[in-house]
Amino acid sequence: MLTDTIHLVEDCRIALQRVRSSLMDLFESEGVNPAVPQEIAKRFGLHRNMAWKLSRIVNATDPFASLNHLPGPQGMELTLRGMEQSGVPAATTNAVRDAVETFQRMVVEHAGDREHLQLTLESMGLFESDAAAASGRELAFRGNSMVWGVQAKTRVALTILGPSANAGECDYALVSGLVGFRRLRPTARWRLYRAQMHDDHGRPLASGGHLETIDPDPPTELPFLLRGFCTAGMPAIVSFDGPDGREFCLPGGQVGNRGAFDCFFGYIFRGLPLTRGADNTHGSTAATITLPVESAVFDLLVHRDLPMPKGLEVSLHGFPHGGPEDPSAQTARNLLPLNEPLIELTGSPPAIATPLVPRLARMFEHVCGRMSWDATAFRGVRVVMRHPPMSSKLVMRWPLE
Repeated sequence: MLTDTIHLVEDCRIALQRVRSSLMDLFESEGVNPAVPQEIAKRFGLHRNMAWKLSRIVNATDPFASLNHLPGPQGMELTLRGMEQSGVPAATTNAVRDAVETFQRMVVEHAGDREHLQLTLESMGLFESDAAAASGRELAFRGNSMVWGVQAKTRVALTILGPSANAGECDYALVSGLVGFRRLRPTARWRLYRAQMHDDHGRPLASGGHLETIDPDPPTELPFLLRGFCTAGMPAIVSFDGPDGREFCLPGGQVGNRGAFDCFFGYIFRGLPLTRGADNTHGSTAATITLPVESAVFDLLVHRDLPMPKGLEVSLHGFPHGGPEDPSAQTARNLLPLNEPLIELTGSPPAIATPLVPRLARMFEHVCGRMSWDATAFRGVRVVMRHPPMSSKLVMRWPLE
């Protein structure tokens, strides 16, 4: 099976590059600059849209990127005939024609049709659909929203590491939430959050610490909810202690925008180790994606009195069978493609304000006030992901010193 996958990728790369090379040779033989679509349209009498596509095929960053612009067989044939009528020798257009036919045979052999080929390459992180077309992740977001009856605009997780009272330790604060959560079906009941702390092996962290609330006088039934940042009149949420931690769930209720709301919770855990131990060699923080969301915003802020994590890695782990969600399941076999870059949050305090989470900067200041931290003493990084897949976990991980 692995050999078949390698053949598909390599055969596709070769076939696409052959199409590109034949077009480059055609443009060169006719003295046309392929970087200027207007020149292509004028010389061959082509529609400007087709000229633009041909230019993008030749100038794409890699062969797979040219897939977004490659016309179908009929469109290419009409284009080549038009070029012949404008005086291009048949020998030159036939080279392009042969390359396109070779590509089509490769598509049928490996994928059956173009749609399945692009979906396969996108699944492997080798291809990304144009913004004008829906990506596979966006289609999954729409489908999962329909199936499960819930969705949200943004999933946010803000992790803050600051100095602890004890040397060799740090204090950990988390703000987590959903912006624009809404039901699409009145019977949809959904777990919004779960509070957990684990070591590398998925066991509850044995550092002697415990979860503290961020707000000094929290409601007893929902102690970790940040009510000051939640939507006023938010639907009732129920919480209970399960085998995997404290869970916060939303019962069924009103659908659509009238029932939409923002919801945030957070907690503090003191005394996390800064150095490695026998059962804990890495530090990490994560944002679990348990429902269809349009975007994920995942931040890590570190106080200047602590070392900025070296060798920081960001990964996306999928759980196709639903859970488990602890670090012991974050193995290479569960990795999903992740092309989003790690963005440095500059400024003092860090510029974490974003329209995806309107009051995120205020929540950071709120936590700093609770912990007696200076907000200007932090630096940080961020990952933003569009349509992150359901049943997955975004993870930032670094080796402990």
